[in-house]
Amino acid sequence: MADARSRIQALSPDRRALIDALAAGRRPDRVPTTAAQERYWQLNQADPADPRYLWPWALSLRGPLDTDALDRAVRSVLNRHDLLTSTFRRQDGELWQLRGTAPARGPRIVRVPDGAAGVQREIERVNRRGRDLARQAPVDTTLLRLGPDDHVLVADIHAIANDAWSMRLFLDDLAAHYNGSAPASRPAPFAEHAARQRRWLAGEEAERQARHWGRALADLPPAPLPPAPGGAADGRRCVVRRAEVPAGAMEAVRDIGRRSGATPFMTLYALFADVLGTLTGRTDVVVASSVSGRDTRDTHHVIGCFVNRVVLRIDVGGAAGDRELVRRGRASVVQALANARLPFEHVVRRVAPHAYHRPAPLADVMFVYDDQDGRAATGAAPRFTGLEASFVESEYRTTRFALLLTARPVPSGRLVLEAHCPSDPHHVRTAQEVLRRCVLRLARLRGA
Repeated sequence: MADARSRIQALSPDRRALIDALAAGRRPDRVPTTAAQERYWQLNQADPADPRYLWPWALSLRGPLDTDALDRAVRSVLNRHDLLTSTFRRQDGELWQLRGTAPARGPRIVRVPDGAAGVQREIERVNRRGRDLARQAPVDTTLLRLGPDDHVLVADIHAIANDAWSMRLFLDDLAAHYNGSAPASRPAPFAEHAARQRRWLAGEEAERQARHWGRALADLPPAPLPPAPGGAADGRRCVVRRAEVPAGAMEAVRDIGRRSGATPFMTLYALFADVLGTLTGRTDVVVASSVSGRDTRDTHHVIGCFVNRVVLRIDVGGAAGDRELVRRGRASVVQALANARLPFEHVVRRVAPHAYHRPAPLADVMFVYDDQDGRAATGAAPRFTGLEASFVESEYRTTRFALLLTARPVPSGRLVLEAHCPSDPHHVRTAQEVLRRCVLRLARLRGA
């Protein structure tokens, strides 16, 4: 982290003044960026058409839609969150967000004559169009017209300006503006977070966390899931496979967690790592997860890429029963969360700088525990006056990981497992085997 401190100290007076201006609540036109934005920018400039860093979602709007009001609402939301009307450019060796350089535009209207099939086709087409962040805004919207009272709004937002929390903010703000109940005040600009991060990176705590990750991730083992033989036909396209664990599984997970001092996330992570270890014959298992990165209340209404990836490492060998395994999982998570403020990009540069431009450096298997049944990202659709709004699930998906496992408890007491993986047969078979073993592992826990 000495490099980070020296970079801050070496900033010219005008750059330091920009950071100070943001801290004072002023809004200059050229503002600093975060470590995550720097990496997303480099990946985007290497391949602006790469769809893996764009998040498409689709909202069905049935009824007498006021297209002019929707157009105004979209423009208002874009202007309300200035990150969404910015481009990015490297100047004097630094990446800057250039506010207001991508004028707010309402959705383009596309007629879709073939119903649901056409909607799915357009979602993929929009996503695969890509985005050049040097000249285009991070967000693009399209209104699909299926009939006079049948529309689907598609929004495609680049990760440089987005996370699951931000998607919800975008939707809620959009509905409020359409309904004429938009908040009067504007949220703090995302660049304030970027300025705070730069100042923090120059401090001793950032260096301490960097030393922790250097020790914790030393001598990483090879990726647990080997790539497909001969390479995948389209490694960017993703498929989803699902499995359900019978009712009572979550009760057993919570019970062993209580006896081990662990949360359900810690418990399920430890059990998933054990499944990976058994499948691969390894005891040193490395899995990625994430934290929201929204540590202060003033970030709760800001659109931007706050989420930070963390790497969890556990020894699953020789545990004397499930409680010991879960205690190890708890220790792994506690250590990671205690050092989770350091941007993942700095961890990569510290541990494996050669992997910086990979889609999933350090760990290409990820585990997510969704205890809100999806509500964090989408949940119930916002209310639009006079319309019936609902989400359209996209059949087209992309992935950056060899495997992403999501565990989601549902009100019935069951646990839904979703495995996201590249679409080639090798990865699909592996994902299905992981699901099968996870179900058996949890059933054994339930029966213990």
